[in-house]
Amino acid sequence: MVDRKFLLNHEEKLPGWVVEQYEAWREIVENKQFPCYFGTQAEKHGHLRYCYAEKEDLSSLPKVLSEFLILSKSSEKRHALVLFIKPLEKEMSFEFYKRVFWSILNNLHASDQMEWPHQFPRDPEDPDWEFVYNGEQIFVSGNMPAYKNRITRNIGKCQIMIFQPRRIFKGIESHTKAGKKASEFIRKRAAAIEDMPPHPDLGQIGTDKLEWRQYIISDDNEKEIGKCPFHPIKTESK
Repeated sequence: MVDRKFLLNHEEKLPGWVVEQYEAWREIVENKQFPCYFGTQAEKHGHLRYCYAEKEDLSSLPKVLSEFLILSKSSEKRHALVLFIKPLEKEMSFEFYKRVFWSILNNLHASDQMEWPHQFPRDPEDPDWEFVYNGEQIFVSGNMPAYKNRITRNIGKCQIMIFQPRRIFKGIESHTKAGKKASEFIRKRAAAIEDMPPHPDLGQIGTDKLEWRQYIISDDNEKEIGKCPFHPIKTESK
């Protein structure tokens, strides 16, 4: 049942737009040709969790993300959290969705009740940086209707953010044989669907390919040259 997979407002009936977007998501992700095999399996086996929000009201997201992290820690399954953001009346520009994405991460960071762990770098220009919430490193990826070339990242009419705790990649890290094989497979399949080579910003954590640049890649083959929109707060100001 769709409702049981949602962590937000689970005592209420889901709005029609959420059901519509979830069904669009499921149809695409469960397709055998979808590039990310892990995402397909996670959807089929019920390992994904979902929440939804309107751009104007994301006040419940910190609570639901905390709830999700507790849930995911209690299981050996590779749980990820998918956030659906209600579509606006008209489709917006790529830059608009990108600003919303980083605004959400900055607001989550500002609301975090836990100190950023000292063992994790705060500076997004550090090759080992990853977004942190409740003391956990989380890889966050963005999907949006503004993708016209990188179509495997266009999953329905709404903006989507996927929160993946770094620990769920245990055993398939980039330096492992399984991780390298999976990465090559996913990127090769995406390239075939999009008729484009893998984006030049894609890489692995700990290399010269910065993580934040991989959260939202451009819709072409141009490298990100700007500064990271994430603004870490100093410990003493928390």
